[in-house]
Amino acid sequence: MVTAGLEAMMNRQFEQITAIYIRIGSGKYDMETAISQQKTALSEYAQGHGLTNIRIYSDCGFSAFDDTRPAFVKLETDIRSGKVAVLILFDLTRLSRDYIIISEWIEKFLPRHHVGLYSIKEQITPDRPITLALPIAALFGGGR
Repeated sequence: MVTAGLEAMMNRQFEQITAIYIRIGSGKYDMETAISQQKTALSEYAQGHGLTNIRIYSDCGFSAFDDTRPAFVKLETDIRSGKVAVLILFDLTRLSRDYIIISEWIEKFLPRHHVGLYSIKEQITPDRPITLALPIAALFGGGR
């Protein structure tokens, strides 16, 4: 017999989303094309891993050092409220170029809220441990 509380918890789990976060900084390239390419790659990646209920959070023209990016703030709010089950990034620099912020998200924030992390470039999945070298390497090697 399923109690009302257990049923509510089960329903909430089914409603959780797969969050795709895209950030393109202001650079000398076609931002619309870059956003479109990231959306396509990340959506295909999600589908290839059986992840559903996708919601895309996209910040175009924002620096990775700006922690008030509108979609980033919305993503953080949705994670805190339990709406997100999984976060998918093209690479860790989409979150930030600040090692402390990346480490905080990987080591504390996402686990505290039971959110799995996928990052295509670094080949991170919830089943694959993250080495401390990855966030450091992301600061120096990945995209704009």
